[in-house]
Amino acid sequence: MKISRAILTIACGVSIPLIAMQSPAGEDYCTYEGPDIMTHKVADAFGTYDLDYYGQQDGIGGFAMATTSGNPGDMVAQWAQSGDGTKSPVIAQNVYRLCDGRFEQIGLSWLKHSFCAVSEAMCSCQGTGCSTLGIGCGDTYWASLNADAEAPRSEINATTGDYLYPFFQSPCGSSSMRGKLQISEEDRDPSLNAGCHFYLEGQYVSANADIEWGFDEYDFDNQFNNVSYREIRFTTTTTSSPIGSTKVMQTALDAWAFEEGAEIVDVWTNEGDGFLGLMHIAYLVTDNGDGTWHYELVVHNQNSHRSAGSFSVPVADCVELENIEFVDVDYHSCELVDDNDWTVERADGMLTWYTTPYSEDETGFAFGNAIRWSSSYTFRFDANYPPSEVNSVLGLWRPGPDGDEIEVGIMAPNPDCTGDCPSDLNGDGTVNVNDILDLIAAWGGPDGDVDGDGNTNVNDLLLMLEFFGQDC
Repeated sequence: MKISRAILTIACGVSIPLIAMQSPAGEDYCTYEGPDIMTHKVADAFGTYDLDYYGQQDGIGGFAMATTSGNPGDMVAQWAQSGDGTKSPVIAQNVYRLCDGRFEQIGLSWLKHSFCAVSEAMCSCQGTGCSTLGIGCGDTYWASLNADAEAPRSEINATTGDYLYPFFQSPCGSSSMRGKLQISEEDRDPSLNAGCHFYLEGQYVSANADIEWGFDEYDFDNQFNNVSYREIRFTTTTTSSPIGSTKVMQTALDAWAFEEGAEIVDVWTNEGDGFLGLMHIAYLVTDNGDGTWHYELVVHNQNSHRSAGSFSVPVADCVELENIEFVDVDYHSCELVDDNDWTVERADGMLTWYTTPYSEDETGFAFGNAIRWSSSYTFRFDANYPPSEVNSVLGLWRPGPDGDEIEVGIMAPNPDCTGDCPSDLNGDGTVNVNDILDLIAAWGGPDGDVDGDGNTNVNDLLLMLEFFGQDC
């Protein structure tokens, strides 16, 4: 599958680059101008599937996967400078699960702080020394290397690639769990997850070069193609096998879109100083077949340092909601990130989830459970109305230029509740048997439409029965 996302321009006058996501076929990658560090392979070490299991504690398993970077650009990419740990890329590992239309991130790791790049074949590799990744070259960190993950996500600015080294935080716990890709047994047990899809995701964040070095991928807007995923299956709670190869320059959200038709909307955040961050909102609406619809929404942060701290969906007051849920992914190994679930409120025609505001953190360290880079949170509910086009509101967590809210078009149950009640088809002010007879007479056409989908069917009848006997 090939996906292209076109150039956009936002109010601050910054151009957003074309992101071309190519099929995994060697030379297709080597078309970028400038240096570029992207994820070339996931859970693959020199052609062998590589996802290692290290042990378990309190129902949580520790894993690590191999990742291979690649430089598809036409310039060498900085990798490491002797004595300067702030110039090495960091590597994130994630895992997602798709079950019956429900899409969730179920695990994350600390970050591998890289130290050297070798020159492996990718596409016409022009080999260089350890401190750079050559043009067209790859570099593999097999699972046992990535298992030694010492870098905290919360100390990395993934928008700019900047961080301080040595890190303020260090991972805690046993060697089998510390910093690993942690996944609960319940979430990965094949007997409890029949028919589910699992996706491993790798992401590289390239460090900013200094003035003496020259160009880096940020100078060419190549930092937006650094995520790739691969589908796997768990054969037991401790073993797994791959399904196909790495889907290069695609997030795990793209698997949800491919498998079930979820829509993905790019959200660009103005980070200041000419930098942009990239987030996504993905959504899927399914008919439950009983007069209700299921709304599944996911907010993914690819590399926005400002992060997301709230998410609001327009829902009209006349809409009945059930099964409202919030799903996040747990940080671990003593990373200083709050693990409290987001609060949910319904008021003024909006359903809003939110975490502790950045401004209320009195510790001096950003502990809040924001949707940070390389993570996704899921929001879901059932409603008794079908979807319509609305603008959701994504609230940015850290302050920055151009305000703290972004409107993003999605689908949600937001009918016009201000006029006559739609169940009163004959307009006599009461929902009664005469309205039911009119609805049946209009069956299959638009005249008996109650739920706003343009057709008269069993969903309209069920909705009418909910208001039966009420005055309008």
